[in-house]
Amino acid sequence: MDTLELSRIGRVINPPVDTPFGEIAWEALEQLEEKTKTKGVKISVAKDPVVVRVDKMRLVEVLVNLLENSVKYLGDQPEPCIEIGHRLDGDRLIFFVRDNGMGIASSQHEKAFELFYKVDKKSEGTGAGLAIVKRIIEVHGGCIWIESELGKGCTVCFTLPLA
Repeated sequence: MDTLELSRIGRVINPPVDTPFGEIAWEALEQLEEKTKTKGVKISVAKDPVVVRVDKMRLVEVLVNLLENSVKYLGDQPEPCIEIGHRLDGDRLIFFVRDNGMGIASSQHEKAFELFYKVDKKSEGTGAGLAIVKRIIEVHGGCIWIESELGKGCTVCFTLPLA
């Protein structure tokens, strides 16, 4: 199923619409409300009214996937927190999902986006999530990368077309 989904992403896309990024973030968080509450995760979302031109449904899927990974890899963090935001880097706006979980070794940053790759082989899931996320971001003309050190949390960054 995930391979089929990955192959369809480049062809099946809804027309992009101007959408506030915060609206996308809150819609994704609603889908994961039970998981974040169960783990006692403190969530913060950027309040700036940044508007992106995207397939909203697919971008919600991106954030749901990134947030699920953050929750899954929080480890035994006593004060788990996840931040959804953006920062200006030169002339481009970089969006991110940042957590204070287990982190990912730099040797695995690129591999994490490969189809069926799992950082933790014992974890649930197929290992297709980040490959799908990467494809969705690329179809939107953006790029995605990981900024992380083992034991120091993880930040997944991506770019999107602004409205």
